[in-house]
Amino acid sequence: MINTKNILIVDDSDDLAHVIADFLGMFGYRVHTAHDGMDALEYLEKTSMDIVVSDIHMPRMDGFTLMTEIKSRYPRTPIVLITGFSVSEARKLAFEKGADAFVAKPFHLKDLKNVIDSVVSN
Repeated sequence: MINTKNILIVDDSDDLAHVIADFLGMFGYRVHTAHDGMDALEYLEKTSMDIVVSDIHMPRMDGFTLMTEIKSRYPRTPIVLITGFSVSEARKLAFEKGADAFVAKPFHLKDLKNVIDSVVSN
C-alpha cells in the first residue's frame, strides 16, 4: 500500500530516526525527523503533519510534554509514543495522557508501520 501521508519522527537517536524514516519512505510516506520535542514543535509550526511518532525519553523536552503540546496546538494530529524504558508504566501513562498508540522498543519496523497505518487510517 502506497501512502503519501506526512510523518514526523522525533527521536534523539539520529540513527534510529533515519532507519525508521528510510523504512517508511519505501511505502510512500513522506517522513521528516526532529531531534527532540523542541525541534518537533518548531517543525510543526511550519509544516502540517498527518502523524507524529515520538520517543518518550529525550533531552530538552520529553515525549509526554511534546504530546501535551501537540494535543493542545494541533488536536487532530495523532501521536504514537515509543520507548524502551519502564515499558508498562510508560504505556499506561501514554494512554492516560492521550496517545493514539504506543510501541515498545525494541520493535520490528514492520510492526511500527502497521501501528502507523492503523492510526492514520482512522
